[in-house]
Amino acid sequence: MISLSSRQIEIVQFLMQKTDYITIDVLSSMFSVSPRTIRYDLDQIRAFLDENKISFETKPNRGSKINVSPEQLSHLKSILFSSKVLSRDDRVLVLSLCLLIHQQVTYDSLAELCSVSKQTIITTFVQVEKNFADYNIDLQKIKGQGIVIVADEYTIRNTFIRLVSKLSFEKWLFDSILSTLYKNPELTEAIEIIKSIESEMKVSYLDHEKIKIILCYCIHRFNHGYSFTQGKTESDFQKIKNQPDFNSMMKSLSPFHYSEDEKIYFCWLFMNEKNTQLDNSEYNEDKEANEIARFLIDKLRQLQPLDEEVRTYFTKGLSMHLKVAIYRIRNNIAIQNELLDQIKISIPLIYEYTKNQLIVLEKTYNLEFDENEIAYIAMYIASAYENSLKVDMQVNVLLVCSFGVATSSILRTRIAQIIPECNIIGPLSKTDAEKYIQLNTVDMIISTNEMNFSSVPVISVNPLLYPDDVDYIKTRLFQLSYSQMCNHFLQSYADIDKDNFSKTYIHDLVDAENIQIVEDCASWEDAIQLAAKPLLDKHIIEPRYVAKMIDAVNKLGTYMVLVPETAFIHAGTEDGIKHNCTSILILKKPLTFGNKNSKIVRNLVILGIKNKDENSLLDLVYIFEKKTNLEILKSDHITKDIVYDLHD
Repeated sequence: MISLSSRQIEIVQFLMQKTDYITIDVLSSMFSVSPRTIRYDLDQIRAFLDENKISFETKPNRGSKINVSPEQLSHLKSILFSSKVLSRDDRVLVLSLCLLIHQQVTYDSLAELCSVSKQTIITTFVQVEKNFADYNIDLQKIKGQGIVIVADEYTIRNTFIRLVSKLSFEKWLFDSILSTLYKNPELTEAIEIIKSIESEMKVSYLDHEKIKIILCYCIHRFNHGYSFTQGKTESDFQKIKNQPDFNSMMKSLSPFHYSEDEKIYFCWLFMNEKNTQLDNSEYNEDKEANEIARFLIDKLRQLQPLDEEVRTYFTKGLSMHLKVAIYRIRNNIAIQNELLDQIKISIPLIYEYTKNQLIVLEKTYNLEFDENEIAYIAMYIASAYENSLKVDMQVNVLLVCSFGVATSSILRTRIAQIIPECNIIGPLSKTDAEKYIQLNTVDMIISTNEMNFSSVPVISVNPLLYPDDVDYIKTRLFQLSYSQMCNHFLQSYADIDKDNFSKTYIHDLVDAENIQIVEDCASWEDAIQLAAKPLLDKHIIEPRYVAKMIDAVNKLGTYMVLVPETAFIHAGTEDGIKHNCTSILILKKPLTFGNKNSKIVRNLVILGIKNKDENSLLDLVYIFEKKTNLEILKSDHITKDIVYDLHD
């Protein structure tokens, strides 16, 4: 039986949605791997589809296409789901949704759904419980019955919406799990509600699948006697009623049998969904959205060339999103981007770049993009940029395995399947590995034993390579590619805008008293506390701002280490900050930064970001990424005056 890797499954799902032939170059751009890797993937996919009697066509100069009948389509989706190895995050998501949907579940039923052992479910459940605690939901284990959730209805529904929103990029989960959980009457009712609101409001909602599944869940809960008013205050109701579309939406819901409170909740759901206006208004939002999308993509093309098909794909998607964003802005409909903090921390350079481009456009179109809208748009820009990046990502991976030939062979085969774009050396013994490293370049070592090599990061795995091992390997590989992407972005941005750059000094951006140099710190948490102390002493930031920064590193990892040995750390605009500010801490002895995806850091830059028009992140990054500056900062004789005079 032929199995597919996670990426190969994603390629099949992408091809299933297309009626035209798709070229290797397009697939290479879409999935950020080399054409050689795509050819390998397509060979595996062809064999897999042949085994399942599904036609797969390839034509010279045109590309590949899957021919599948409606009957085969359902069967293929089922096969893909059963063959997909769920990552740890996917398992947590699936388990959480099952708990919210069913009255009670057991470890055995969850193990069957996720195609893993009961022990894996028990291990994963620790994170599920932690996540639910963050959502203010309690899990109770009742002997002889199973596991049930305990919370008010409003919290339960909103948690479901949060989790379903995370599935926007995981269509296979929609098709294979959620869409089978509801009876036809509930689905029919949800479709009728959507049609009624679209007809009355003269709009078309862009993500019908997501809206249908959320409505089905709400109808399911309502039909079982649960009222969402638990946990909701009168002021919350009033905010919804004050929205400009409220009365029209309520009118469209009049034929349905739900209580008034339930209909108000439905209105709130639709107010937060993306739609396209079908009527004409004072502004031509279609035209504006297209113009802004083309402007942003054309600017991006100056940083990184885009294939024509990829450019068209992202311009269309970004334009659709912008139509909704413009409508929201003009009608004062505020949205809350659940991923805001993650976006600002995980792709800060792209976020800042996107924000700067939008500021240029605001006066022209009489718009003001807040940070929630900017973050959504930055996701499109980041996706287009990363998909088009042509940096050579070949990584030299050395396998060190002390087990027998059979086990070593299995390990090498499985590694080759999950990361075929890497150059795999070995397996070698520890002694041979030490000799090899002295003479050759190695980016990463994957070992079946606990061992250390001073110059190369080591990942210890089970010789049979369990799913958690795969997740960790991919995370570390992503770190390498993320670092290369940051360096590539900074260089590209500097090249296209070099005529506008004047020399920028640290003293242009940071007050002298906000710079500290110390011998060392006991932990990275202490380092953040110390780095932020000058801003705390001046009461520019509050203690909760510092707590939020530490929490961000714990939850999101070390994305904020944008250049070697330098972390740029900040929290949100509403996390306890009065105005923009910056402080710097230099450690003579570097430390291990973060509890996951740890990196070596000697320079900490604390950013207080309040006003979107005044942010020095990009300027500071250019100063700290300069190789001569990094060498100066390592000097035993470094002083505050020297730091103060560093420039880009």
